[in-house]
Amino acid sequence: MEDDNLRLRRLRFSDGPFIMNGLKDEIIVNASGLIRPINASWFSLWWWMKKTFMHAYCIECYSKPIGFIGLYDLMLGESTEISLAIFNKTFRRQGYGTRSFKLLAQHLQKHSVVREMRAKVTRGNHSALSFWRKIGFLQMVTLDATQIIMSMHLTQVPQFKKSKFR
Repeated sequence: MEDDNLRLRRLRFSDGPFIMNGLKDEIIVNASGLIRPINASWFSLWWWMKKTFMHAYCIECYSKPIGFIGLYDLMLGESTEISLAIFNKTFRRQGYGTRSFKLLAQHLQKHSVVREMRAKVTRGNHSALSFWRKIGFLQMVTLDATQIIMSMHLTQVPQFKKSKFR
């Protein structure tokens, strides 16, 4: 899936070190909803990601990996949970996360995969809460004192004018 300079491609085995390096940042781990294996090798991390995420993509800008987007707890025709992280700090707060989300959401919509997406956010993570709200997610429920579940129906995702799905 791609749109101009942004591309979502299936996560590859060779992306293991990139993902491992990106997950060294605790802020990223908390903001993305990921719970990574502690002190794992990149191979162990790769294996964990393949088991956890039914659909996992590397986010590339100008063919350079900048982040990750993945779906888990997928219930076909109904809902899925999403994790999204822009690892490269120079690409944060420039719209790449929003564009990546919209690109994936449109693909899911086009193929009638799910009707609803959910994101788990740590209660005190104001950046992540702001991001998900900005793209249209609403607070659904508070799991406990630390986590909030946000939700969006795919019918609410704005369409790009010129998206290419591959």
